[in-house]
Amino acid sequence: NEFAVNEAGTSKKASATQVQDFLGIKKLTLASPYTNSTTTGTKVTGLDFTGLVAGTYYVCWVLLFQSAATGTSVKFGVNYTGTVTRMSMTAQFPSAGVVAATGTWEDDLNVTTGAVWGYLITRTESTTAPNLGPWVGVTAANVDHFCKIEGVVVVSGIGGLELWAGSEVAASQITLSAGSSGMLVRRA
Repeated sequence: NEFAVNEAGTSKKASATQVQDFLGIKKLTLASPYTNSTTTGTKVTGLDFTGLVAGTYYVCWVLLFQSAATGTSVKFGVNYTGTVTRMSMTAQFPSAGVVAATGTWEDDLNVTTGAVWGYLITRTESTTAPNLGPWVGVTAANVDHFCKIEGVVVVSGIGGLELWAGSEVAASQITLSAGSSGMLVRRA
């Protein structure tokens, strides 16, 4: 797609990507599933934002994941390959609790009986030892569960913002589903 642009009296065209870049917006979608069967976190290739410059960024990853067993949860970490001045990230998920979060991810809940969200927050980067989780487990194995990771990061140099993930239990697989996505907005 192209859009008509008038720059200082000269007619030009701009693509949707050029407009997004101008506005400071980047979007990503996971093309194929990511899996991990270890407690060691690995980078979720395909959901990392590269080529960032000094500034303040809002990031949001909207994820669907599955666990091979009800006693296995996922854990996440966020890393920046350059220098971070400040960072605050949250992981949010629907909890199986009706009046309080239980730490067990819910995949299907009747909201007429109550609905509770669970949260974790961190100010520190992490890679192989993800610090957003783990939780207790999931209500059902091998079905999609929803998670949103969002926050603000202030960086002072060039680098990339990365999402890392691992399993709570060794030899028990977690899978981030294809179609999970991320959005990054550079704040002025």
